[in-house]
Amino acid sequence: MKMELKALKQTVGMVVPVWFTPETPSEQVEELLSATLRDWEVFLLPERIVIVLDGCDWCFKPLKQVQETLKGEGWNIVLLERNLGKGGAVVAGMEKLIAAAEPQYIVVRDSDNDHWLTDLPRLWQLAQLMERERQTDHFIVIGRRNALHFPMSFTRGEWERIADEVLLEAAKFALAKDGKVPDLTYCAFHTDEPPDFMSGYKLFTVKSAKFACQAMKEEHERFPELDLMRYGWEGVPCLSVLLTGGLIGEVTRMTYRRQPVTGYGDQASAELYGRQILYALKRCGLKGETARILFDNTIRRSLLLTQQPQRDTLLEVRRRILTQLDAFSEIPDEGLRFF
Repeated sequence: MKMELKALKQTVGMVVPVWFTPETPSEQVEELLSATLRDWEVFLLPERIVIVLDGCDWCFKPLKQVQETLKGEGWNIVLLERNLGKGGAVVAGMEKLIAAAEPQYIVVRDSDNDHWLTDLPRLWQLAQLMERERQTDHFIVIGRRNALHFPMSFTRGEWERIADEVLLEAAKFALAKDGKVPDLTYCAFHTDEPPDFMSGYKLFTVKSAKFACQAMKEEHERFPELDLMRYGWEGVPCLSVLLTGGLIGEVTRMTYRRQPVTGYGDQASAELYGRQILYALKRCGLKGETARILFDNTIRRSLLLTQQPQRDTLLEVRRRILTQLDAFSEIPDEGLRFF
């Protein structure tokens, strides 16, 4: 194990995007950042740690306190002048890390202590296996959660499941036109659910990190109405890798039964995942009746349809998405009532 940790430490860099609301107490910001970064010296070299403050200069003081407490003098701290969203922050962090000390792999972790550093060796081990068996470095390894609803709430968990399934089904549709299918050999085999694309804990090879940065810039420019730098980080790189013949791998990771802090309420969840769903459908060329059928297939068993106000929100998001794809038609009441 010591030999593996030494090899991991020599090959992995880390990007942590940070954003907390101005109302978040400084003590809580410091506590969460400390928990997120604790034990960094076991797994990482200081010059390969990049922490990006996404237009939240009020987080600088607690971060500096954490840096002093944890003896992280060599960390790279990037303070963005304005809030770019998670995608913009991660791209800035990856580019900084690659330019300063190009590692073999880059792990992205959120700043709310839901992504444990102790899970990093397992993501890295799968990456090693995938490279060895497939002789490719065009892949992403996801830290998969055992469940979506407990850590994030019922509503957000359902939205993530829908977004994951739409992304996978849209990718299948796009690849099938060229006689191909997505290769999910290294995804979790203990569940029938789609890959946990929306998980924020991901390990990239340096090649796939560069690819993800470029894809984010191109797709953000291609679909400006979706503001993908803010809303699309989890979906765009995974879909782009799948569509170009790359691989997605998964290992199960720890997660809170309930996250200590989140900026996502029910309405924010609908906005965030609604944009990622629309992106996947547009990017894969789905429109009209085909888009409607694919989307309705993914929501037909969603429990959001069983209670208010979640049902109305889901149907409104459905209307907005399908209207943009020339695909909207009402769901008959009978389709909601009978099995």
